[in-house]
Amino acid sequence: KLYNEWINKKQQLIRQYLKTDDPSGADTTTKLNQELLGKLQLEVNTLENELTIKAKDFKKYLKINAPDWKTVRDNLKEGEAAIEMIKFQWRDQVYYSDTVYYAAYIITKNSQYPEVIYLPDAAPDLDNKYYKAYKNNIRLKLEDKESYDHYWKPIATALKGIKKIYFSPDGIYHLINISTLKNPESNQFLLDEMEIHYTTSGTDISNAGSKDIRTAVLMGRPSYKIEGPALPAAGDKTRSYVRSFKNDNIPDLPGTEAEVLAIKKEMDQYKIASNYYLKADASEDKLYRLHSPAILHIATHGYWSPAGLNTTEGYRVFNAMANSGLLLSGVVNYYSSSPYPDTYDGILTAYEAQNLDLENTSLVVLSACETSLGFLDAGEGVYGLQRAFRAAGAESIMTSLWKVDDNATRDFMIA
Repeated sequence: KLYNEWINKKQQLIRQYLKTDDPSGADTTTKLNQELLGKLQLEVNTLENELTIKAKDFKKYLKINAPDWKTVRDNLKEGEAAIEMIKFQWRDQVYYSDTVYYAAYIITKNSQYPEVIYLPDAAPDLDNKYYKAYKNNIRLKLEDKESYDHYWKPIATALKGIKKIYFSPDGIYHLINISTLKNPESNQFLLDEMEIHYTTSGTDISNAGSKDIRTAVLMGRPSYKIEGPALPAAGDKTRSYVRSFKNDNIPDLPGTEAEVLAIKKEMDQYKIASNYYLKADASEDKLYRLHSPAILHIATHGYWSPAGLNTTEGYRVFNAMANSGLLLSGVVNYYSSSPYPDTYDGILTAYEAQNLDLENTSLVVLSACETSLGFLDAGEGVYGLQRAFRAAGAESIMTSLWKVDDNATRDFMIA
């Protein structure tokens, strides 16, 4: 009962947060909203504390042994390597230096100990100067002749004979897709030189056979405003959206419907039982009713806003999880209402996605813009949608780092 009350209160909190964060609100309304937000935050914290106290006896059922690097080594086959990136402050015997660097811990099947490769460039250069150049080359579709040398070449020297890697990123490596780095010597992308698997950490490695996929849930082309003759015409045909949600101009994404129907046809061919939800049916409440489909595919507008990242440490993570999400049906109706109705608001934030039931879900596909983005915390990863779906239980997640074109994404996903 307490747990359900906590989940419901968190839903109220996130809706209140989005109302309070609405830049178009009047001053008096904003003040009232902020007071209510503070009250709800306190209630959620109180419930969390109560739950923690009541649940302390459960720990005897949790036999969690932290795996060491040898466990990772024993899961690897010949020709495979696990690479874990670490962002750290340099330290000598006397004091911490202000300089931050990246290192790669590399484990292979025959490792006597993990090999450590220190990247020569300082972390601030990799995080800013070289990253801006990398991003610019991707955006403008220019040939990138430098990023490989900065981000990968030192690591490549330790990978002789390796054909498959399990790569666990940290820091800026969450925003670099290493598959896109082009080796100037071979003139090949890293993707063509080796098989790359991204992992949350080295302990995710498993050479067990893939699970039997029997069920799928597909969701696309939500009616952001329910009713009326037609949805607003698409201007910018990317699957990206920046608030405010009350504007009646969220572009329709016809490509997402074609995508869902084509995937449904493919599923039928392989005798995979699939349910699909389009337009008004592509709603938030449908996601809360899910119970571990083997595949969950959501095609819609994604949003990530860095709003609130300058807040205090305690709220930074909350802001990051509240400011990334997926738009679903009825979102315009909700945020155009006055007062706001006591219903779901048509936005699945990362904060809410953590509570979905995806315990035995093999794959979640977030077919939208910038679903990999969020608040970067060194050593902790990215606070955003990707983390949320992992926390909900999903084994693998497909996300995007960039703004994605509706038609191109449709064709890619169908393929």
